[in-house]
Amino acid sequence: MIVDIHTHIFKAGEDFGPALQADLKRCRVDPASWGDVEERHLETTKAADVAVVFGLQASATGWNIPNERVAAHVARAPERLLFFASIDPLQGNYMEELEKCHQDLGATGVKLAPLYQNAHPLGPRYYDIYRYCEKHGLPILFHAGTSFVSGTRLDYSRPAHFDAVAVDFPGLKMVLAHLGHPWEGETIAVIRRHENVYADLSALYYRPWQFYNSMRLLVEYNASEKVLFGSDFPFTTTGDSLNGVRRINDVLASSGLPGIPSGVTEGIINRDALQLLGLPHPAKRRV
Repeated sequence: MIVDIHTHIFKAGEDFGPALQADLKRCRVDPASWGDVEERHLETTKAADVAVVFGLQASATGWNIPNERVAAHVARAPERLLFFASIDPLQGNYMEELEKCHQDLGATGVKLAPLYQNAHPLGPRYYDIYRYCEKHGLPILFHAGTSFVSGTRLDYSRPAHFDAVAVDFPGLKMVLAHLGHPWEGETIAVIRRHENVYADLSALYYRPWQFYNSMRLLVEYNASEKVLFGSDFPFTTTGDSLNGVRRINDVLASSGLPGIPSGVTEGIINRDALQLLGLPHPAKRRV
C-alpha cells in the first residue's frame, strides 16, 4: 500500500497574505503554475492508495488555509484521503481550534510548522498541543528544515529540537518532513533514538545529489525503516515523486559510487504509514 503522507491544498489568491506573496515573488515562484490545486490534488493523488492532506495556519508568514475547507475537500474523496489539522500557536484560540478540528471535523492528525509559525518547538503553547495529541493518539507532522519564507528564525526548524519533544512525550507519534534538509544527518540521529519518531522524504528528489547523499546516510545508519513516503503536492505530484525516488541512482551514471538498494527505496514507498502512525484507513472509517 502506498501512502502519500505529505500533501497540501490551498487557494493562493485567497489564502496567501502579502508577506507570503512577496516571498514567492522573491524566489520567482508563480502560484498560477500550480493550476487549480484542489482539483489537481484529487486527480494526482490517485497514484497513491491513501493521501494525508492539510492546509497551513501560520499568521507570522502569511498562510491562512481554513481547516474547514481542508475537511470539506477530504469529504470529496473520503475513501482515500485523511485530514490533518493545522494549528497556529500564535492564535488566541489555538486549543479550541484543535479540539474543533479533532472532535467535529474529523481530523486524524496535526500539521505544525515552527519555522512558518515563528514559534520555538519547545514553547509552552506547542506543549499544550503535544499533550492533547499524545492523549488522543493524534500524530503530528512537523515541517523540519529550511524553507523559502523570510522573517522567522531558521533555528526553529532544526531537527535536534524535536529530540527534546520526543523525550518529553514518548507516546507522541511524530514525522519530521523533508528529512529535515539540509540537516538530514541530524534528522537521522533523532529518528533512530525514538520509537515513535519518523521522517518523510517529501520534496527531496528534485535535488538529486543532495537526495542521493541523504539516502546513503540512511543506508549507512541502517535507518531507512523510519522513513515514510511523501510528495509535498502541489510543489510536485505523487506520481512524479514516486518516479523520482525510484530513479535515485540515475545521478551516479558510471561514477562507481555505491547505489541505493532498490529494497530501500521500495520499502519506503510501500511502507504502511497508517499502521505505524496509528491512523485509520479512510475506507474503513466509512464502514
